[in-house]
Amino acid sequence: MDRDHTLTDWPFPERRYPSPDHPDYLGFKGTSLALRKAIDQELIGKQGLNILDVGCGQKPFYPFLQPFARFYVGTDIIEDSPLVDKVCPAENLDIEDEWADVVLCLSVLEHVNDPICAVRELFRVVKSDGVVFASTHGFFPWHPYPQDHWRWTQTGLPLLFKKYGGFNKVRLFATRGTLSGVFFLFAHYTYLWASHGKFKSEILRRPLTILTNKLGEFFDSITPNLGNVDTHITAIPEFFLIAKK
Repeated sequence: MDRDHTLTDWPFPERRYPSPDHPDYLGFKGTSLALRKAIDQELIGKQGLNILDVGCGQKPFYPFLQPFARFYVGTDIIEDSPLVDKVCPAENLDIEDEWADVVLCLSVLEHVNDPICAVRELFRVVKSDGVVFASTHGFFPWHPYPQDHWRWTQTGLPLLFKKYGGFNKVRLFATRGTLSGVFFLFAHYTYLWASHGKFKSEILRRPLTILTNKLGEFFDSITPNLGNVDTHITAIPEFFLIAKK
């Protein structure tokens, strides 16, 4: 991909910098912040990297990775965007062994037919000194693209990567706490209700969505223990994972 591409109008900006009137604000913002944190921890000072974006869609996070990239290749199961470079499932990536310095697999694993096979493919294509950034859901509305099969817990997701995927080093953290996850559900269904429900109200849709999202952030801030993956009572809406061989 052309490194001189103008990034100010890059597609899908709401994935990087979501507005609080967006129903997926809490989820999108959590993932965006987690990815930027992971980049700061793992990639600062590096350049000329081969980056693979599995389930790339419109490659919304390319602007974050562009400064580090030599090549940036995106795969997806359908070519619904001109930015998809290779059409292939996550379980059978059309990428040579140990090609990638960095693999992104964000909000993808819930959609694959065989998550064990998919994670093994991530292991196969990443270099021995490379890194995988992955995210997926603990609880989330059903959202088929074209299917939606799986949810994980804070013990199940590391098990998938370690025992079945072969990764030796796995770090897991929550992008959001339990209460913001609950408010994410409220925001999602409030938006749908105001858009399509029996009492459809476009006038109320935006302020209700903003209020719900802001309440979610507030309750997250005062209950940090509910974002701790080691706390027994947590129900994590979305996980972010950093994996290495």
